[in-house]
Amino acid sequence: MNTSFEENCWKIELQQKPTLKNNGADLCMVISGNITDLIKNYKRMKNSVLTVVLFALILVNVGGANADSGTNGTIPAPSLSVANPIWELGKNPFDPKLVKGKVEITDGIIRLDGTNSFSLPASLLGDQSEFTIEFEIKRAEGETRSEDGLFLISNLDEKGNKGFGIRYYSPPYNAGWLFVNGYKTFEQRGFLNNQFLKYTILVKDNSMMLFRNGLLLALTDKVNPSEKMLTMGEAGKGRMTAFELRNLRIYDEAQFPAGFDPGIARMKTFSGDQYSMQRVEIKDPKLPRILVVGNSISMGYRNYITEHFKGKAYVDYWVGGSWIDPNSVRGENSAVKRAWRGVLGNGPYDVISWNAMTLHMWWPPERCPEETLAPNMTEVVEFLKEMAPKTKVIWVRGTPARENLSDGTPTLNNPRNNIIVRYNRIVDEVMKKHGIPEVDLYAIAENQLHTVTKGSVDLVHWKPEVYQIMAQEIIKEIERNLP
Repeated sequence: MNTSFEENCWKIELQQKPTLKNNGADLCMVISGNITDLIKNYKRMKNSVLTVVLFALILVNVGGANADSGTNGTIPAPSLSVANPIWELGKNPFDPKLVKGKVEITDGIIRLDGTNSFSLPASLLGDQSEFTIEFEIKRAEGETRSEDGLFLISNLDEKGNKGFGIRYYSPPYNAGWLFVNGYKTFEQRGFLNNQFLKYTILVKDNSMMLFRNGLLLALTDKVNPSEKMLTMGEAGKGRMTAFELRNLRIYDEAQFPAGFDPGIARMKTFSGDQYSMQRVEIKDPKLPRILVVGNSISMGYRNYITEHFKGKAYVDYWVGGSWIDPNSVRGENSAVKRAWRGVLGNGPYDVISWNAMTLHMWWPPERCPEETLAPNMTEVVEFLKEMAPKTKVIWVRGTPARENLSDGTPTLNNPRNNIIVRYNRIVDEVMKKHGIPEVDLYAIAENQLHTVTKGSVDLVHWKPEVYQIMAQEIIKEIERNLP
């Protein structure tokens, strides 16, 4: 695979990593890279690796609901630093007592590698209801290391559920995780490369925005003020993949990037124990509320659902949630039940469209042994009925996994898909027993196999027109169940 393609993660897949507080809710990540580079690489690669469906999904996520620049997908100019920073790297000193390891500024750049860090007093951020931190960062030259993630910046108080932090995992994962109040809230693939990228952390009215080169990546719920110092780097980890930092500036007010309109309505990411989800602002409490739960397939169809119900109902998203395996379900304090309690606490919802990460949960087979599937799904269904008795639940059947024949023709005759077919039937019986209606996305996808680009390396996702058909069927079932 082409290196820049891999490092910018223009491939949609899930990878599990350990999180703080064992937050097991994997997130289907927002794709990295700016629109200009995206289009350039699409033109270069469209006949080989990058398929039309991936390009469409990338555009949805870069310029869509949770990565909305407010400028129709174009990249705003760098932020206009009208105010003077209250602290600036190279102009304001840091207390030697707050430095760990060897920290040197060379040509305005600090190199941090897991053996060193520096901290700034918490008081620098005032009451933490409004501030801006901007910096440029890149991976240092040299061999990357695959050890556990390294915090780039943090004032997290994990025990107190306060503060924020960004943790970086080196290639091939190459991801940045944003933690808010101790919980993993957002994941960005292709987080760093060997050129400086500008990141901006902006807090306004206690809500956080994360920008990359002026493009909004994430908008979160309120960040609880932390008494912890603001620390760059993470000393004591042992030598890890190094990164270089420059142009660090801190402002005591919100410094929005030029061209960004903070007045545009955007979804916020809310996170808690075992979950991270996106919520729309409720302006008319009389309108119904819908929750779409699923894996990366749902990322392809969810916007069609939102658009259909615009002005008629509110649609929230929980992507990557409700992971069900033998060890995550049983018991009242299980990970799945804690996640669902948190998510349902953001309701109440009138209708939930639900797929339980079937493309990932059901493969490889040891993740979810066949004999555990029916009892575990039964336990979750009964739990949902108990927790949300007035909510109508719709089960969304798992979609196929393809393989390519020697000539590149896609086929569903393969071991992974055989498991999906068998597991779908098992879950069908559970849903039938509990009176839960289904939407058969498997059949839709199977009938659209002819739309797949021959030789595509993406073996699970579909083209926009297929997602639109999927959305239409889900919408029909939602409408049948709305009050």
